[in-house]
Amino acid sequence: MMIASLGVAFYAEAQTNSVVDAQSDPCSSLGRYIFVGGTGGFDALGHPELFESLLQTGHVGLYEHASAVAAAEGAPDAIREIENAFAGTGGGQAELGQEGWNYFTLPPSYGFYTDVYLGHGLHPGEANVNTPQDWAPRDILKKAVEAWREYVNAARTAGIDTVAPIVGPNAAFEPKQGDNVFATNPFYALERDQALYGKAIAFDVPPNFFLTGGSGPGYQKFIVQAIQWGNENGLRTTVLLSPFPWPTNAEGQPVYFRQFAGNTFSSDTEKFVKILTEANAVPSEWAVDNYEDPYAEDAPAMVPETEANTTTAVGWWLARNAPVNVNGVVCPAPGSN
Repeated sequence: MMIASLGVAFYAEAQTNSVVDAQSDPCSSLGRYIFVGGTGGFDALGHPELFESLLQTGHVGLYEHASAVAAAEGAPDAIREIENAFAGTGGGQAELGQEGWNYFTLPPSYGFYTDVYLGHGLHPGEANVNTPQDWAPRDILKKAVEAWREYVNAARTAGIDTVAPIVGPNAAFEPKQGDNVFATNPFYALERDQALYGKAIAFDVPPNFFLTGGSGPGYQKFIVQAIQWGNENGLRTTVLLSPFPWPTNAEGQPVYFRQFAGNTFSSDTEKFVKILTEANAVPSEWAVDNYEDPYAEDAPAMVPETEANTTTAVGWWLARNAPVNVNGVVCPAPGSN
């Protein structure tokens, strides 16, 4: 398999963070660094008995994708049950859009966020944002930077401390080859500015997509070095893990997760985390979600944690096995000792 030959030689210039004993600072109190959610089966998170072990780790919070939360509004008690299941786990992490519903503007005017999040008792302290563009000519770039800063400033008035652009050269045309492409290529100037101002960066990297070469030569090295760039700049670095490819029927339409027999999400995640760990590209957070059409009731996509390839199963594996970067120090998973 292509990925087996990568090893760590592929990343010879990787940063040299050391794995330290879990009892020493800053690894002695890791807090919440794993988030679970997604658009498929979101309502099932209202049944904590189906992912009890994950909750009991004390390291998990709710991933609140805007489409999933909006779809859950159709079941009056669903969001309340989810909140009860995640009681005491913090405000969680949101996935939002920068455009479309006009989430945040200054002076504060954000009806969608107020109705869908705050109106249902959801108060995420972090957000990952789908931005409309990667590259822009210089004159447009200035306006894009100003729009992002206004967005972030307004989000902070709603209690969101860190706002991350979601990055990743998942399209074939995006530049990937070479050393430190994200850190140096003008194509990513806007995303670099967004990440530094928002104090966070998120990476859309489905493990299977990564393992099979992503969008072309250079993709894997790009992801590793971009995570390292975020860590070196003291940012919240969040890696978004999701199943890939999502199943479709003969007509090309998405189908329910329960109809998909070829999913390898769990095993793909294990391989992916091992590669990032060996390459010294460990993020500060892991977020497990899915991007199925928002079938909120598709429980098999989400639970139980004992069933391979569900969102909570992957989250539970991460809690026991995945390291986490804390202020430049790579800490082993508490369950790995």
